[in-house]
Amino acid sequence: MKPLLEISHLDKQIGTLHLQDISFTLEPGYIFGLIGRNGAGKTSLIRTIMNLYRKDSGNVIVNGCPMDTMEREAKDQIGFVLDEFLFEEKLSIAANGKLFGATYTAYDHELFLRFCSRFGLNPKQKTGKLSKGQKARFQLAFALSHQAKLFIMDEPAAGLDPLFRRELTGYMQELVENGTRSILFSTHLTSDLDQIGDYIALIDEGRFCFCMDMESLQERFVLVKGTEQEISALHSPHILATVHEPYGSTALAEYPDESLISGLDVSRPTLAELLFYLQKGRCIS
Repeated sequence: MKPLLEISHLDKQIGTLHLQDISFTLEPGYIFGLIGRNGAGKTSLIRTIMNLYRKDSGNVIVNGCPMDTMEREAKDQIGFVLDEFLFEEKLSIAANGKLFGATYTAYDHELFLRFCSRFGLNPKQKTGKLSKGQKARFQLAFALSHQAKLFIMDEPAAGLDPLFRRELTGYMQELVENGTRSILFSTHLTSDLDQIGDYIALIDEGRFCFCMDMESLQERFVLVKGTEQEISALHSPHILATVHEPYGSTALAEYPDESLISGLDVSRPTLAELLFYLQKGRCIS
């Protein structure tokens, strides 16, 4: 089965931010998480992939359709849930569906209304009056109604209450479970991706620091805890960062030798912990 998204050697200069040599592929049936600090390049990368920003070089291919030469066909495959709302806020939910649905070859208005009902949306309500969570639901209902294969979500859970964040992760798992659709999902709320992410890429200052599947990521990094004396004694290129605190000391290690960490408390870091210790170790700026 061909990838739903192929990115190769993507470059884009946006002010002081430079997206540099970004390459990855996303197969059907997976959730790809893009993490990084605010300003690291997550939103700029997503906008460049969607051709909202014109790339300087490289290639973007969506389900076999190059964005350069088949933009309409490529975008026909994409459903989006963005932090920035791109629909007409003076129009109702139903009117927005018809207006923007006309740009997609497989849009089904009745299906859209059924998803609106499922997500608790009133089709007569003006989209400008929707809450942040309702806007996310609306965008998801619209994306599902035109048979999108690739779902691109940029910080969809930012500012949402914990209950809807949990609902949203459930919807995302539903989307990919039949193996025909995939999600590219950017977030700084890394706890969501700890639960549902299949692949993780860390971006910082426009570059990928790493890009790998979750299983390989968990094998690569460990947290080592001990006394300040024990952690300070760990001298190895495998030690990426050390943090000394009043209640104990911790080191982030990469593929550590067993002899190096023998007798110490070793655990797998969450994505939030990984970001914290990489930044402390200046592995990311």
